[in-house]
Formats: sequence, C-alpha cells, structure tokens
Amino acid sequence: MESKQESKYEVIITDPAEISFYEIVDYLYDNYELSRAEEIANEIRDTAKSLAYQAKRAAPEPRLLHRKKEYRFVLYERTSRAEVKVIYFIEEESGVVFITDFFPTEKDSAEISARNR
Repeated sequence: MESKQESKYEVIITDPAEISFYEIVDYLYDNYELSRAEEIANEIRDTAKSLAYQAKRAAPEPRLLHRKKEYRFVLYERTSRAEVKVIYFIEEESGVVFITDFFPTEKDSAEISARNR
C-alpha cells in the first residue's frame, strides 16, 4: 500500500510575493517559448510548494539576518546564469511557511531588504 506524505507546514504566498512571481512569469512569456515559460513557472511554483515538507533545509537569507524573523531562501535555477530566490520565513506555532518574495538573482541584491518587510 502506498503511503501519502503529509505536509508538515501550510505554505502561504504573501500578496507581495505573488506580485513578484507574476512579474517573473510575465518576463518568461516575453522571453521564452510558451511551453518553456510554462515549464519554468510551474517549476518555480513547485519549489515553493516543496517547502511544505522541507522548510528548514534552506540557508538563512544573509541580507535579512537583522530581522526578528529568520528569513530563509531556496534557489530555483532558471538557467546557468539566472536563478530565482524563494524567500520565506516559518511560523512554527501555526505550522505555516510564509513566502515573502520570488527574487531574480540578476537583480541588485540590495533590493531584498526593501522587498521583504
């Protein structure tokens, strides 16, 4: 009999992170073939959803170490030179992972602090 792995955490994408995600999707549709753009968008979304099972696997986000919450990130490698950081924090008490940003690494990393409030 197959066992279904249960989520340890609920994953919530904040409104600002959702906006960031769709900005990336718009870029993908403008710069890639439709099938490849959809594939990348789905893979980024799957990376975010995987945090339901392994939220603590990622490293702390260096630009957000001064915050009260411990922000972490996982990388999605879009191409060999372009990655997307999925930035999040965990609320253990409620069992929720809050995704606060989808940050393309080719942007100025100084923007991370301003985008994750």
